[in-house]
Amino acid sequence: RSLGPRPALPGVLNFCGPTSSARSVIGRGAARAAPEAMAHFGGRDGRGSAMGPLGSMVGLGSMASRQTDASVLRFADRMSFHDVGSMEYHGAAGRRAFRAKSGHNLSFLEQPKEPKYKQLSRQIVEHNVVTGFTMLLTIYALLGDDFRLLCTQKPADVVFNWMVCLCLVVFFVEILLSVLGKKDYLWGFFFWLDLISTASLAFDITVVADELFAQQSSDADSSSANDVRGGRAAKIGARAGRVVRVLRLVRILKLYKAYYEARSQQKQRQPKKRPGDDDDWTEEDFRESDKMESKSDNKESHVGKKLSEITTRRVICLILAMLLGLPTMQVDLDDQLGDSANYGADDVMMHFAKLQANNTDMQRDEYEGALLRYVYYHNWFTMANEEEHCPLGGCANEFYAQLFWVGMRGQDSAAVLAKAQLAKVSTPIDDWEAAYKSNDYVFNYGTMPAQVHNILGREWTVNCDSNGWTARGVSLIAEEIPNAVDHTVRCPDDLRTSESLYVTPWLVTTSQADAFHIAFYFDLRPYVRLEAQMNIINTATVLVLLIVASLVFSSDANRLIVHPLERMIQRVEEIRDNPLTAVRMADDEFKAEEIARARKARAKKEVLKHALTQVVTGQFCQASSSNQPMETVILEKTIVKLGSLLALGFGEAGANIIGHNMHAGDSAGVNAMIPGTRVECIIGVVRIRDFGIATEVLQSKIMTFVNQIAEIVHGVANEFRGAPNRNSGESFLVIWRLLSEEDDYLMIDRGEILKTAGMSVVACAKMLAALHKSALLTAYRGHPGLQYRLGANCGVNLSFGLHAGWAIEGAVGTEFKIDASYLSPNVSIATSVERATQQYGVSIIVARSVVELCPPRVISKCRLIDRVIITGSAEPMEIFCVDLDYKSVVVDKEPPLQVQWNTRNRFKVRQFMETERAATECEDFDVAAVFEQDPTIQEMRRRYTVEFFQLFNMGFQNYSQGEWQVARRMLSCTRAILGTEDKPSSALLRHMESPYHFEAPKDWRGVRDLVTSPDLGD
Repeated sequence: RSLGPRPALPGVLNFCGPTSSARSVIGRGAARAAPEAMAHFGGRDGRGSAMGPLGSMVGLGSMASRQTDASVLRFADRMSFHDVGSMEYHGAAGRRAFRAKSGHNLSFLEQPKEPKYKQLSRQIVEHNVVTGFTMLLTIYALLGDDFRLLCTQKPADVVFNWMVCLCLVVFFVEILLSVLGKKDYLWGFFFWLDLISTASLAFDITVVADELFAQQSSDADSSSANDVRGGRAAKIGARAGRVVRVLRLVRILKLYKAYYEARSQQKQRQPKKRPGDDDDWTEEDFRESDKMESKSDNKESHVGKKLSEITTRRVICLILAMLLGLPTMQVDLDDQLGDSANYGADDVMMHFAKLQANNTDMQRDEYEGALLRYVYYHNWFTMANEEEHCPLGGCANEFYAQLFWVGMRGQDSAAVLAKAQLAKVSTPIDDWEAAYKSNDYVFNYGTMPAQVHNILGREWTVNCDSNGWTARGVSLIAEEIPNAVDHTVRCPDDLRTSESLYVTPWLVTTSQADAFHIAFYFDLRPYVRLEAQMNIINTATVLVLLIVASLVFSSDANRLIVHPLERMIQRVEEIRDNPLTAVRMADDEFKAEEIARARKARAKKEVLKHALTQVVTGQFCQASSSNQPMETVILEKTIVKLGSLLALGFGEAGANIIGHNMHAGDSAGVNAMIPGTRVECIIGVVRIRDFGIATEVLQSKIMTFVNQIAEIVHGVANEFRGAPNRNSGESFLVIWRLLSEEDDYLMIDRGEILKTAGMSVVACAKMLAALHKSALLTAYRGHPGLQYRLGANCGVNLSFGLHAGWAIEGAVGTEFKIDASYLSPNVSIATSVERATQQYGVSIIVARSVVELCPPRVISKCRLIDRVIITGSAEPMEIFCVDLDYKSVVVDKEPPLQVQWNTRNRFKVRQFMETERAATECEDFDVAAVFEQDPTIQEMRRRYTVEFFQLFNMGFQNYSQGEWQVARRMLSCTRAILGTEDKPSSALLRHMESPYHFEAPKDWRGVRDLVTSPDLGD
């Protein structure tokens, strides 16, 4: 097709096929106009396209780099400058030839070049030889100091110091070149890590380390406790300096990344064999091709680059934080020496002071005995060769620090020399060692070589002066001993600063210690070597973790795994802390799904806006996502569903079981039989009247019948802070929790307890009202089977019993089946209270234990009807009724809502119920007002007047006081004053009539036993 009016190039020429002939030719005019270019573009080596003024001419590599200069120039001369301006050559040789022979300046077509120094700096840093060399130096920087301590002695430190200096120079040069050649390196995260890790190499120079972390200083008071604590602080500082070297691990990661990228580029540059092609492409051609492919296909997004960098930072910071923090929480092994060294030093110094005061044979024997005991107690040779010098075991070789030098030290040279002469050991060491061997001591001192016996008996004349302090003494390892001493140490300074521990007496004055004191040096080389070994192992382990963690993390892991996993963990933690919140969590999740679905549907309606959004976000050309959700999404929603089912199945009584098992996150075992928890609560028993007959009549529909009633009972109970527990067919157990074992009794809110108790009474009244107002349940009155069995006036009815007390909340059952419930004698009492509704002919009976917790206005709605001893309770109990005439309730005539009860509508109902429940949590919520303002409840209480209550109360008081004839007259009036029979009045009259004939027994105390009462029924 034509792209322009120019006769020289009327069409598009495209020769980009991999074979020796052109794949496609579009526009024959172009081929006729440029036969020379055709020969080269479409020839055996041709790979390119030539386009008109609106396009570009592209030729890859070798065509321009071998023999095409003249043809290309002739072809370019026949084009206008505009055509040439839209032409781009790929091939360095072709561009050079074109610019040289055509004279056209095409610099504006090329991107601005970097300065030469930037290119040179980057090439040097990324060169394979430099990368390999710096990797070797990095490995040395990580492990060199540990190998120095592990394998060499102090004279070899000079060589290691020069190696550290070389590393410092190379690494600082590398940082400088990276600053010059790499973009976004200066002041970046890796810049600071490189700088800190390189600077930390200075601590590996022994001169610097000795100055910073030396245990002794020329101006310190060596004899004081402050000096000992300072020495320990110095060791901690030295350890911190070594841990800082772990920052150099980051260099390994950088170098590995550079090596990996170089290997990848090398694999991409390997020429791929094509049918009919000769493998004669140059390295420059492959680099040019790789550059184009990387720009088009392998370009890393900014989001991916940022995410990768953040992930690497977090992994590095995590591991470095662990390595920097763990040493501070470790117990120093040389502290296991305990106080034996310091205590023994004080003991030796004390005996030496006595020897100075009274130089007798007895005092010398005691001093030399104390000194030899100290030396043998910290026997150096039991650690060096246990088989020879401690064959029976039980020696002090459990400690890493062992004594190797003892002598006199101080700043008064004359006093030191004089005291050293006095302090020498004159006792034959062989005899002393044989003497203690003859005794069966619990502790085994071990033995020492004969050469050491001679050393201990020598004069303390070895000069070990240092830092202005005069020191004279003997070293136990001053001579080579086969199988024991292979590196002689004449003075403490012959060891590294970190390889010796200085112990001095504490129970001396500062002036005396400055003048002279007995000093002991312990050999720490075994501990230092062990520490070096552990450092190597830790370094290697962290290195592996760092590389693996940095390479495994990716952007998709966050989107597909990490974030869903974090949400799942959050869900599990919320369910673990409060299992009952799972239902709310499911509602929130469903709400979010519905909102997302609505937004998607709304977006589809706005077609133009939806299309523009897809184009802008780059989703227009992407394949539509599958309708099947991700596994992580399925798992997250499954957790929510399982939590909701657990909350519904176990209820509030099982919350502790769920939380306990979910807190045990380190085990998959389930322990449902956990100890129960004592709670103070109000126990409500709700029973369906005539349930046995209803079951026989309704049969398979009995489940629907019970669930219809349960929807009212559970809904109202939940609204008024109740927790429905179990259903045994005809009865429901509802709990209003007041207190638990975990509650702080000092922080009890009396107002909340009053409100909760009032809600339990109001909830029973609301349940009764809703039951008899329901048109759905009222329809059962016309059921033929129920009318036949129960009479023409049959109907669905409930009875309620409320009692307050303690209960054990927990699991009931075995490992095969459990029920989360409440066990207590109070549950049985509540059941007996509910059963009493049959005898007294009322719907609701409330025990005094509940009434006394209620607000005064709620108490005024309750009528005291008797004092009884009830099943399960040995103490007399006052029982109250809530007078409600359910027969006066008008059935709701409104037609039922034509609503399909799907998940969405049930969610809306739960949201409405949660709103209603939230209203009860307000501080100003008046529970009595709910009772007084409910129209159905007021209709049920309309016939109960003040006159009736006053007359009944007088009759009851006479009944309670034994004036049964007076009570008979009054209660007979209250039985008929309402226009219908008052059943509590009738119950009291029946009790007085039979068998007492309205004469109170002589032992009457105003209490009767419902268990043995003849009118209790079944």
